[in-house]
Amino acid sequence: MRKTGPLATLLVLAVVLVLGFAGYTLAKGRYESRSQDSEQLEQPDQSGRASDSGQSPDESTALLSDYDARVYTEQGDPATLSEIADGKPLVINFWATWCPYCVQELPDFQEIHRAYGDRVSFAFIDVADGTRETAEDAAAWLADNGFDDLPVYYDTDLEATTMYGARSLPTTVLVSADGEILAVSAGMIDPILLRDALDALV
Repeated sequence: MRKTGPLATLLVLAVVLVLGFAGYTLAKGRYESRSQDSEQLEQPDQSGRASDSGQSPDESTALLSDYDARVYTEQGDPATLSEIADGKPLVINFWATWCPYCVQELPDFQEIHRAYGDRVSFAFIDVADGTRETAEDAAAWLADNGFDDLPVYYDTDLEATTMYGARSLPTTVLVSADGEILAVSAGMIDPILLRDALDALV
């Protein structure tokens, strides 16, 4: 049963803070062009953490309904993030096959998805900009490397990438079942602490 009420909310926020999620301000503007988006994508530093180049945290409450980007299935069918969440907590991970830290953390995400997939929704969003990454190449890579059981979506319009300011990959977003965006963090996740956060949300 999902916890409700002020105490549960405080617990969730405390765990999220322990996770080290940065809580960067969500980017509301769009990039000028797809090519500019692709050029701005970068990897974290050698530690797997992002460089400290994010914006200041947004003090107002951000809701998934305000950042309900459209992504696509492997078959090309559109889906919004709220449709994917389906009333459950949602973990969004922006990634690409060319990003070594993204690839490095995929086994941890796969285990977490297998453990929580019945209570938590997941959206592994491949940043398929059409130059460094295509949906077809990413889907083939997932199948070849044993990750084709993950719920992967493709951001071929770069709508979600832009909306969430995911300029550094990997970037992970945590959303409550009520649709509140609790954190946006660039860099690799700590799988143990992510599990703790999900335990507090379900």
